[in-house]
Amino acid sequence: MIDRVDELIISALSQNSKQEVFEIWDFLKGFNYNLTEEEIESRISKLEEEGIIKGYTITVDAKKIPHRVIRVDLVTFRTSQALPKRVEGLKKYLNEAPFVLFSGRTRGGYDWITVKSFLSNEMADEENDIYRNLFGDIIQTYEVYDFVPQTEASIYALTYTEGEYKKFLKEWAPPFIGS
Repeated sequence: MIDRVDELIISALSQNSKQEVFEIWDFLKGFNYNLTEEEIESRISKLEEEGIIKGYTITVDAKKIPHRVIRVDLVTFRTSQALPKRVEGLKKYLNEAPFVLFSGRTRGGYDWITVKSFLSNEMADEENDIYRNLFGDIIQTYEVYDFVPQTEASIYALTYTEGEYKKFLKEWAPPFIGS
């Protein structure tokens, strides 16, 4: 079980996994936690041992690499007795696909949303056709949109804490947030 300090450590590492323990210590001080560097290192080791931190990755400046085509697929499923088994096949396909950024079941107007990244429109169109051929039997509606990101993708968005959320809002919306 992780606590608020662990959450902050994970958040700090998600922003920069190569930062020094001293930088994490300084980050924690901003949230009124005063741990020693040894305590922070111990917590990081424990998070790694428990598989909460599974690895470290890089962040790439998308403006400095070749343009990618980002596609968003919105799917509703056709009711069928085979649907649960076919959805398992869909999950396997999407989990193994190197071009899938995010994919998952939704609650609301669509049953499934997938965000994909391709090297070209031709590749995106080709995969689109293959996808519909493979899973057309369970697809009721299929909408595809090209997406032009205005911000960089960030794993940090999945790891920030409530304290960071409140700190951000306090900086950006002072008249709307009580002290």
